[in-house]
Amino acid sequence: MKHFLNTLSLGFFLAIRQVTRTSKWTTGLIVFIMMLTFLNLVATSGFLVGIIEGASRGFKEQWTGDLMITNRNEKQYIEHTSDIESVLTSFPQIKSYTKRITAGAKIEANWGEKRKEEDANIVSNQIAGVDPSHEEETTHLSKEIVEGKWLEDGDARGIVIGSGYLKEYSRVADLVALLHDVHPGTVVRVTVTGKKSAVSGLGPEEGMTAKQDSSSPTSVTQDFIVRGILNSKVQFVASRAYILDSELKKMLGKSDGDVSEISIVMKQGVDPYTVKTPLMDNGFGDYAKINTADEGAPEFLVNIKLFFSIIGTILGSVSVVVALITIFIIIYVNALTRRRQIGIMKGIGVTEFAVEFSYICQAMFYVVTGSVLALIIIFGALKPIIDAHPIDTPFATIVLVADPLDVAYKFLLVMAVSLFAGYLPARLIVKKNTLNAILGRNTD
Repeated sequence: MKHFLNTLSLGFFLAIRQVTRTSKWTTGLIVFIMMLTFLNLVATSGFLVGIIEGASRGFKEQWTGDLMITNRNEKQYIEHTSDIESVLTSFPQIKSYTKRITAGAKIEANWGEKRKEEDANIVSNQIAGVDPSHEEETTHLSKEIVEGKWLEDGDARGIVIGSGYLKEYSRVADLVALLHDVHPGTVVRVTVTGKKSAVSGLGPEEGMTAKQDSSSPTSVTQDFIVRGILNSKVQFVASRAYILDSELKKMLGKSDGDVSEISIVMKQGVDPYTVKTPLMDNGFGDYAKINTADEGAPEFLVNIKLFFSIIGTILGSVSVVVALITIFIIIYVNALTRRRQIGIMKGIGVTEFAVEFSYICQAMFYVVTGSVLALIIIFGALKPIIDAHPIDTPFATIVLVADPLDVAYKFLLVMAVSLFAGYLPARLIVKKNTLNAILGRNTD
């Protein structure tokens, strides 16, 4: 045991001497290369995952919340909404929640203008009835308003139009029919399909008209004034128009309290399952879908996340291979130029293992130093800057995902690779005949 420790000490001493005698420029270049290698290994996959993380965060913050309750496929609304809400109010873990009623709608602008039929300023999409205060407290949609303002409580005539309705904000404006020349103050005409009873007792003074067809539900039309334009990167949010839930209920002829969606935000650090599990245990899963933000993520987002994970793994593997080759070449060239010294050391009794261990230590020095510098850059500068100022793209707000456990795993992986890459070239040189090494011969 003592002999083994002495061998390790000797190898470590030889490594220090070799590193200190190497040109500072050479050492700096090697460390810089290893820093870039580890930086690429962590940052590349971190940004790829960050694209999906940014998109997922947008869905969570602006639509689903931490927990989302929706109607079952065979039902139009969430049954027993009032019972569910009474249970929700009993959970101190809940920070806020918002209820929405959704319906298909046709929105028309500037209908009084003379125009050709193909220039009709009409679009069909989804409309959501919301409580402005609760919605704002839960999803903070006012942050996404680019023109005008968010809805106010009691604003029965107000409507907020999502950018998905508008040509001015669309990337496919020439491919689909969208509204144009719509701004805050514009009057738009909204038509939804409600029950026959929806028009009972409604008169012109209420700004609501009805067209009744004996073979179909009644279409109810009402004029609204655009209060704001909402431009969200979350397409589900941008493809909606928003009015008061009370107004949409009137148009749909709804007299009960059932809604289409309930988005719930938990207090900081609270697991959404602390609410989901009791709801399921109380049988509400029979009347509604209850999903966490991750469970309710759109399928396309899940598929993209899987795809980017594969790409990140491939790129990470390439980075590891680059690190392996880099260390191998560095150590091999270093050992090759010192083969005469290696032969002399073997001749005076230094063991092969001590020499090999010295080159392993060199490899570890380069990798550890470069990786530590990369970690300082990532966690000390790059990640804080990206967190404070996410990269804004038309599709998502990109963040840098650098999970400490994942980074630790990658660090250990690079260390393991460096052990092999440091040992193999040293072994190739050390195993040469001692006399040939001293004389500088290339043959064994």
